[in-house]
Amino acid sequence: MTFKRKTTVALCAAAFMVAQALVAVPASAHHGWGTFDTTKAFYIQGTVTDVRWGNPHSEVKLKIENTRLPAGFAQRALPQGADEENAKLTFASARPYDGQHTELHLILAGPGWMDRWGLDRPLKVGEKIEAVGYVAADGHDELRPVMFWLENGQGVWQQLTAFPQQPQPAE
Repeated sequence: MTFKRKTTVALCAAAFMVAQALVAVPASAHHGWGTFDTTKAFYIQGTVTDVRWGNPHSEVKLKIENTRLPAGFAQRALPQGADEENAKLTFASARPYDGQHTELHLILAGPGWMDRWGLDRPLKVGEKIEAVGYVAADGHDELRPVMFWLENGQGVWQQLTAFPQQPQPAE
């Protein structure tokens, strides 16, 4: 093989390895359920104070104003696109949020999934929502909702992948 051909082959191989590494970056940066404690679901209600609507995940900050589960909470209709088994497990595991944070960073699905699940617009600062989901296992101020509800009662599903641990019933 000539020097020019060896150089071309080496450059192509290096470019391929760089491309593979770049493709892997979004997956490792993805907010899957693995960094959340999916054994205990928590309920929160509050006001949106900040919104970043985009991919790979939308994110909002929610000022917590109520943590008491509403009457009939577990009997709510499931949001569009919900996985019935995981929704029922999450409802059964739901308990009032008892953490130290007064504001939580909610990791939501990207806009394309939100649209599929019935929300065709960004959330807005000042909007009130309810959410049930799982807090960050490391104690950070993050909550990953399995579902949330708008003020008008519309539910929005949020789960694409399996939980690493099955939710346990609240006591």
